[in-house]
Parts: sequence; C-alpha cells; structure tokens
Amino acid sequence: LSCRSNKGDALIGKWHSVKVVNRDKDNFFRSSKAFIDTMGKSNTPELNMEVYGVANIDSLRKELQTQFDSAYAAQMNIDTQSVFTFMKDSTVLFSFPGKTEKGKWHLDDQGMLVMDETNELGQTEQIKVDVNFTDKNTMNMAFVRDLEEGVTDTSIVTFRREKK
Repeated sequence: LSCRSNKGDALIGKWHSVKVVNRDKDNFFRSSKAFIDTMGKSNTPELNMEVYGVANIDSLRKELQTQFDSAYAAQMNIDTQSVFTFMKDSTVLFSFPGKTEKGKWHLDDQGMLVMDETNELGQTEQIKVDVNFTDKNTMNMAFVRDLEEGVTDTSIVTFRREKK
C-alpha cells in the first residue's frame, strides 16, 4: 500500500509527452519511406504505367512523399504534444492536439494505473497502464492494446513533468 500511495503521489501534476516508442508504428513509417524511395525506380515507363497507372513515377513519388510527410508530422505532433494532468481528487485531464478529455484515475492492487476516460461523445473507456518513474520528473507509461486474440500493440510513452 505504501508503494502504491507513493506512486499515486508522484503522479500528481502536469506531464508532457516527449517521446513514443512503438515498434509496429516505427516499422510502418520506416517501410513506407523505403517503398516511396524505391518504387518504380528500376522499371520501364511502360511497366510503371501498368503497375502504378503512371509513366512518370517521379510525380507519383513526390505526391506520396508529401502525404507521408504530412502523416508523419501529425503523428510526431501527437507524440510530443500530449499532456496528462493528474489531480489529487482522482481527476485526470488528457490534452491532445485539438481536443481535451476528462477522466478518473486510480492505482489497482497490482500498482497499475487505471484511467477511465470519457470522450466528447460521453463514451467511457478504461485504460490500464504500467507506470515506471526514472526520476521524480520523468516517467514511462506502457500502453498495451489488444488488437485481436493473442495480438497486442504496445507503446512506451515518456513524459516529463511540467515545471510549476
């Protein structure tokens, strides 16, 4: 109980995300970039027309690169601009670029952070997170989502405490 109480006390405050590690997301962006960089380069214009519907692959590659850059920038914005504010009354505010949601938080018997998040439509989702502090101003949260039976998606988010 004392350990749980200490972790709860340590959570109180405003935390700003600074980094997200998600192997699947990182692999997706890496493989997408490699595809854009190499698509159609060794093909003839005729084969590119047959496969991609264009003879001038450079214009298609440029358009795909623009879309990739936009998607990547949006993801990095979310990854580094999210703020979680934990209050003593067990309220938590989730601030993401463009929206803020409110919820409740507590620590369960295993010391896991349990957050009940209510979105703008009034729907509630319960999120269980493993929290580890590297020091009093830095914490890592492990978010694990079940995608299907036996398949999970894990993100490790590093947060820094905002100065008061």
